[in-house]
Amino acid sequence: MRSNVFMWLMTIGILGGLVLPDLVFTQGAGRVYNPRLRRTYPTVNQALAESRNGDTLLIVGRVEGAVDLSLAPGGITLLGKMNGGIPAVISVAACPGNQAVIDARGRQGRVQIVGLNIEVPSGCYGILSGDSGRPLTVRNCRFVGRDRLALFSGIALVNEFGGPFLIQGNQITNQLVSAAILIDGRNVSPLQVIVRGNRVGSDVTAGIIVSDIPSGSSVVIERNILEGGDLGRGAIGILLNPGSPGVIVQRNTILNFGTGIVVDGSPGSKILANHLQDNGVGIAVDTTTATSGMAPVINDNNITCMSLGACRAAGAVGLSFVHGTYTLDARSNYWGANTGPDSAEDPAPGNTTCPEATGSNCAGPPGGGTGLPINASGVDCSVSGSGSVRTCPIRTAPNQFAGA
Repeated sequence: MRSNVFMWLMTIGILGGLVLPDLVFTQGAGRVYNPRLRRTYPTVNQALAESRNGDTLLIVGRVEGAVDLSLAPGGITLLGKMNGGIPAVISVAACPGNQAVIDARGRQGRVQIVGLNIEVPSGCYGILSGDSGRPLTVRNCRFVGRDRLALFSGIALVNEFGGPFLIQGNQITNQLVSAAILIDGRNVSPLQVIVRGNRVGSDVTAGIIVSDIPSGSSVVIERNILEGGDLGRGAIGILLNPGSPGVIVQRNTILNFGTGIVVDGSPGSKILANHLQDNGVGIAVDTTTATSGMAPVINDNNITCMSLGACRAAGAVGLSFVHGTYTLDARSNYWGANTGPDSAEDPAPGNTTCPEATGSNCAGPPGGGTGLPINASGVDCSVSGSGSVRTCPIRTAPNQFAGA
C-alpha cells in the first residue's frame, strides 16, 4: 500500500512539473512565456533576446512595447494565447522611431506571427518587413487602431524579396486604415507571396496594394473580403501598381469602393472569378500612361450592383480602360444583367457594340446590353483593335463560384 501511494505521489509530481509552468502562465496577464526555458518575461523583446532558433513564445494578456525581431538569433514564432476569453494584445502608446509595432526587417530566420491582436498608433505600421528575404507568416491576427481616430497601416512588405510570405486569415477592420496590406518588391529579386482569406474594411484608403514585383515572382491574392465603406471617398480595393507583372487576383469579394480593382501597367496579370459589387468603377485598367504590354486577363468575374438602376443613375462603370493600346480580354464576365455590358459612349437603347455581335451568347437583344457600362479609349466592345475591349462570350447569370 505504501509503495502504491509513493508511486501515485511521484506521478502527480512529474505531471505537476510538466503542467504547472503553463498553468501559472495562463492565469497571469501581460506576460511572454518561453516553454523551452520555462521562463516568463514582461516584454516580447526580453524573451526574444534569450531565445534560440526555432523557439515559440506564447503571449498572453496585454503586453506593452514595440517588438524588434532582430533580437532573436534565429527563427521564432510569436503565438497569441487566449486567457479566459481575453485575447493576446501587443500595443505601444505612440509610434516608435522605426514606425512599426512589430519590426520584422532584421529577422534572422523564419518568423511566424499567429493569433495576436495588434494595436497600432496613428501613422504607424502594425507589422513592417523589408530587405530580409527570409520566410514570414502572419496568420489569424487582428489589427486595430490604438484609438478610433488612428490612421494606420496594417501589414507591409517593403523592398522585400525571397520568402515565401504568407498573409492569411487576418482582420484589419472598422478603423481608419491607410493601406491594409502592402506588397512591395525589390529590384530584380523575385519573391513568393500569398495573401489569402483576410478581411479588410470599412474605412480604408486602399485594401491591398502591390508594387514593383520583379519578373519570375509569384504573387497570389485570393479569397479576401474587402469592404470599402464609402465609394464616394475614392478608395481602392486592390491596386496593382506599374511594374507588377503576372499577379493573380482571384476569388475575392470587393464591396463599396470608389474602384474595386486597379490594374495599372501590370502585364500578364489575371483577374479571375472575383465578386465586385456596388463599386463606383468595378475594374480599371491602365489608369496612367503606363500600359500593361502583355495584356492582362479579366475573366469569370461578377461586376454588379445590388440595385443596377441606382448604380447606373449614379454613373457607376463596370470596366474602365483608359490608356491601353491592345485588345483587353474581358470575356465570360457577368455585368449585372443577362444582356451583358452597356457602352459608355453609345448607351442603350441604340447600343450596337456592347456586347459585340459575335460568339455564343453575344448577339444580345436589339439595342445591346443593359448591364454596367464599359468605357474604353477605343471601341468599348469590339473583337479587336487598339484600346478596345472584348467581352464575348458574356455570362448571362452571376458566377456562383466567384468571390471569397
